[in-house]
Amino acid sequence: MARTVTAPAFARAHRRSRLAPLLAAALLAGASGAAGPAAGPPPAQVTCRASAGRLLASVDLAATLDVGLERRLASGLTSTVRLSAGLAGASGEGASSTRDFDVRFDPWSEAFTVTIREADAPARARQAGDWAALRRLLASPDPFDLGPIEALPERFTVEVLLELDPVTPRQLELTRQQLSHPAGGPTSGARSLLGTLASLLMRAPAAEATRFRSPPLTRAGLAGTAP
Repeated sequence: MARTVTAPAFARAHRRSRLAPLLAAALLAGASGAAGPAAGPPPAQVTCRASAGRLLASVDLAATLDVGLERRLASGLTSTVRLSAGLAGASGEGASSTRDFDVRFDPWSEAFTVTIREADAPARARQAGDWAALRRLLASPDPFDLGPIEALPERFTVEVLLELDPVTPRQLELTRQQLSHPAGGPTSGARSLLGTLASLLMRAPAAEATRFRSPPLTRAGLAGTAP
């Protein structure tokens, strides 16, 4: 027995028939993108040298400081550019060093103020009159002291991590607490629905980070180049 197709039903079927190829193409594009080769790491822009028996690591960030970063740092809000240097994949081997650049743009003077912070060192203030000056300041930071060469493993690679506005574990925990128990709300008992959802979403926050690595190095080879 023939089935009568009404006009609305025919229109819906027609729309589905037109959408099916588009949906299939989108799924194929997503699958090919997922299966495609992942973007490789940036070129090795970390150089190392020995000085007075210690390992000094330098990083060249010139290729990383693009227009997008300029717009971010010129927003008028304080942004932190963090550099962390250490041995790649090392667990307790060698020293590590972290340096923060707190950058704030003053729209009145149209200049940048930079505060450089490191552990066991007083904060240093720098002025950059424009983006070009700030770019020069960030592109070639002072070398990182990664400890005595004799404490290094025989073979190693140095890694420098560049992060933009990193969230510390303490900040993350305070945010979880505030969302779990908002001001004026209960401080014990059942957690708020918003806090529960926030904890699930904030377990591993995505970081805006780029890693740079030196070529493979040897302790003997590095020591042999010491002045």
